[in-house]
Amino acid sequence: MRLLSAILIPAYCFAAGASLEIDSVIDLARSAPPEVAADALIRVADLELAKQRKVELLEQAFRLASAAPQLYKRRSALVHPVGPSGFLNRAFQQDLDANSLELRAVAALLALDAKRARERFQDIPPLKLPPLTCDEFLVYDVDRFYDVLGRVASESFTAKEIRDDEPSKFLALYIARIGSPVEVAPAARMLAGVAVSEAGFQSLATSLAGALGRMSGDSRSFSSSAGRAGSELLVLIELGRRRQVSPVILAEAYRLFLVHHLSAGRCKEQDESDPAGFFNDHVQMPSLRAIGETESAPVKVEGEAKGLQWCESPECKAVREEYLKLVTRQEGRGVQPAEREQGQWQATVRDFLSTMAGWTQSSGATPAEYFREKIGFYNDVLTIVPNGPTREFVLRSMIGFLDQNRLPPENRIEWLLAVNQLVGRVALDPLGLGRVAADLRGATDVAISLSIALETVAPRPAGELMLLL
Repeated sequence: MRLLSAILIPAYCFAAGASLEIDSVIDLARSAPPEVAADALIRVADLELAKQRKVELLEQAFRLASAAPQLYKRRSALVHPVGPSGFLNRAFQQDLDANSLELRAVAALLALDAKRARERFQDIPPLKLPPLTCDEFLVYDVDRFYDVLGRVASESFTAKEIRDDEPSKFLALYIARIGSPVEVAPAARMLAGVAVSEAGFQSLATSLAGALGRMSGDSRSFSSSAGRAGSELLVLIELGRRRQVSPVILAEAYRLFLVHHLSAGRCKEQDESDPAGFFNDHVQMPSLRAIGETESAPVKVEGEAKGLQWCESPECKAVREEYLKLVTRQEGRGVQPAEREQGQWQATVRDFLSTMAGWTQSSGATPAEYFREKIGFYNDVLTIVPNGPTREFVLRSMIGFLDQNRLPPENRIEWLLAVNQLVGRVALDPLGLGRVAADLRGATDVAISLSIALETVAPRPAGELMLLL
């Protein structure tokens, strides 16, 4: 009996301690911005908790998600080695937009209460992706929407509902609403993988063809997704052949979709894909003629993306010159790892941080642009400073900057990326940077203190953290 008590009492104490930590995270979430709170509740619901409590947390997260400032996930259509495109890609990879948070909650609910998950999915507003201009380089990313839609159709219907072809009817409501070129590829991939009846598949393929035929999207969205759309539609067309569905229905609609968009106005940036060539080589059939040059030539070339530049202001350029002194010697050779351990070099790092502290704005830049530039330098320094007091000093300087420089709601996802990068560095190196965790817990901004507490209770895989850095 004593042996059993010796085993059970520590186990009980550990469980009680873990429960208190979870409750503390949930309490902190109540004071956090809605997207931060929703993310925290979804991650906590993935822990070993009672089923009903998991459901309640996910329901709360779903309700909070709709208040997130960013409605949809986005990604950069143009790849630049430096500048805001990579930073904004990582910011949106956090999945803190309203649509992604709602879908994450629904996906988690599927394993707990499939019927409830379908009801919540039906509560998500239909996709209404505003047309983009050529000035913009961020396009919408709705892959998760169609992935979860397919899962809901496959996992939430009863045997009787499946016999009555209810999954096909459910999917048809969403396929009929497709209105943007960025939806074509994920919708086609979803239809190729979902299990529906033969009649249901033909009806859905016909509905997708109708959406393609009447679609009138913008050049930026089309050029960023046309190549992938062709590959996914080809898979769907071949699947249709095997299921005795005429390939002409989709192929003809795809041709109309391409000709309409290729012959319209086109953004100035050259698109590397060749959707017309792909159609002619892989999709064209005897009943459809190839797409010729006259059909694929744009009626006009429009503007080009703005906001891709980085560090254009004199203030930022001056800081960049100081940073270069940390990584290169006067004779042009790079500073070696052994040199970075020396006190003289580390004193130069502290001098650089003093320069950073005096940099309070960038001429002609928005607050968000200034923030990206400054956080970029903090992260650059962290990658070259070895563990020790100087690296901790850099991290604490970064915490102070974040604590005092919050961005407005429409840019908060960028500020949260910097917070998550900081938390991620501490989580990936608990022995070297563990002491900084106390500074994060003591931050005045609840989003910072919640983020480190959440990482302790519901740690993310190392690979997921690395993607944010």
